[in-house]
Amino acid sequence: RLVQGGARRTVAPPGPPALQDQTAGLQVLGGISAVTLLARRWSGVYSRIIKRNRVPFVDFETGFPKGPTPPQSVVGAFTLAKQQKLERLLAATPQKTFRGRVIPALSTWRVKHSGHNDQGRVTTRHRGGGTVQRLRFVDFKRGRKDIPATVLRIEYSPDRTSHVALIQYEDGVLSYILAPLTLRPGDTVVASETANIVPGNALPFRSIPAGSIVHNIELRPGAGGQFIRAAGTFAVVITKDSEFATIKLRSTEIRKFPLDCWATIGQLSNLERFMRFKGKAGVNRWLGRRPSVRGNAMNPSDHPHGGGTSAKHTKRPPVSPWGILRTGYKTRSPTKPLGLIVRRNLPGKMQKKYGIACDSVR
Repeated sequence: RLVQGGARRTVAPPGPPALQDQTAGLQVLGGISAVTLLARRWSGVYSRIIKRNRVPFVDFETGFPKGPTPPQSVVGAFTLAKQQKLERLLAATPQKTFRGRVIPALSTWRVKHSGHNDQGRVTTRHRGGGTVQRLRFVDFKRGRKDIPATVLRIEYSPDRTSHVALIQYEDGVLSYILAPLTLRPGDTVVASETANIVPGNALPFRSIPAGSIVHNIELRPGAGGQFIRAAGTFAVVITKDSEFATIKLRSTEIRKFPLDCWATIGQLSNLERFMRFKGKAGVNRWLGRRPSVRGNAMNPSDHPHGGGTSAKHTKRPPVSPWGILRTGYKTRSPTKPLGLIVRRNLPGKMQKKYGIACDSVR
């Protein structure tokens, strides 16, 4: 230990060149622990430039940038009727998921907290256990623009309801994207402003005609898709003006999006997810869901629904053990402006009465 200028400094013995370089890198970064650098568990581990909307591209064969993009040949709106016709044509080749392991470089192990927060207290009940899962790094931004990619296979993703598609770009880069309903292995997809209006292609709303069905919608230009990412969902482009595109979302809400926001054509896959028959209680344990006890079967001291000589009624509107309404209630301030929201989502009773929820899925 040496003391220079009133500060104590530790001199480490010389080691291998790789270790010396790593130690020098840690000193340059100044204070960042080695655990943080070596065990990167967030989405940025996929790529250092993932936050850019346009990723630089160099052709590995020639060493020159990419050439001009082909002209747009399919410009008509991809409506729900077109997709239903396409489904009938593809009925002989259903969308089957890949029965194999995930690519390690495009996934990471999922850290399970079993419903506990950082202090160890249970914040979400009935969570715990389950099989070991790996999170897939899905490219919601479709950052590699104007580069065609081929769909290699459709894979199951345990951390989301829809399936994902493994694609390979022309330069050999592999990536995961959300799989549309009519996407099959061997298809070609591209993210471009002049791409064809076919399922799997990503375009800005400026290039998407009205009447098309889309998913993976950006809320802000370049932020990546945040809307319409669940299984079987889609949104409809109603109208467009000089600045915004009016979209009808899955929740029946009508909202405006800037024309520079990107979206992907088509409806998402795994439409039959709600038809799954679990078969036994152990399947819920595989999924990490622990048993739950009905409040009606408890004592009055344990739950507001407890007590009484009959178990045929809940004695009050359904609430949680702490008296919070379970059927939901409005939390948005009535004085808050709607902003880009044209119409709020309709109540559940109205959707059920007029069959809006059922029609928006098929």
